[in-house]
Amino acid sequence: MQIRADDLNAIYQIAQEMVRAASFAGMDHVQRVCQIAEEIGRQEGANLDVLRAAAYLHDIAVRLDKPRHYELGSRLARDILRELGWTEEQIEPVVHAIEAHSRYGGPDPQTLEARILQDADAVEYVGAVGLARAIVRSYEAGEYKGNVAELTALVDGLIERVEGSLHTTRGRELVAERIAWLRSFQKRLQAELACEV
Repeated sequence: MQIRADDLNAIYQIAQEMVRAASFAGMDHVQRVCQIAEEIGRQEGANLDVLRAAAYLHDIAVRLDKPRHYELGSRLARDILRELGWTEEQIEPVVHAIEAHSRYGGPDPQTLEARILQDADAVEYVGAVGLARAIVRSYEAGEYKGNVAELTALVDGLIERVEGSLHTTRGRELVAERIAWLRSFQKRLQAELACEV
């Protein structure tokens, strides 16, 4: 399925407007997820246009309903794509990828593009950027109050959420690199907290 460049540009602009005020799921996050998805998608032989459209729209509902953003986001994406004149056959793979991208819920990914989007979002979930996003996300939710000693549990949670759950070879490689960095950070943090350094 080939998607017109004008449609991808329109989708990007719509997504940019819808995630504007999302502190940890803004357009910077969307762009990184898209880049990671494209990298994995090229290796896996995926439809890059489906990946781009799904990546642009995957977090459009975070501000509206964070716990179930994948569900609401897929419905909003369906409406957006219908307004652009897409057929149901064109819409379905994008909507499924959005609905299945989250590790917090939604259906299991059934298509290559859905598995790749879930992997790309998982890669973005860990590492240095992932940790920074987790701190903001947890602080906004009232789960983290700023006690640096609590960061070790936050890091553990990031690792547990994604480790061993990736679908693609490249996704597993990228996550392994980022988890290694997180473990190194955690070891250093624990040493400093214990005044060992």
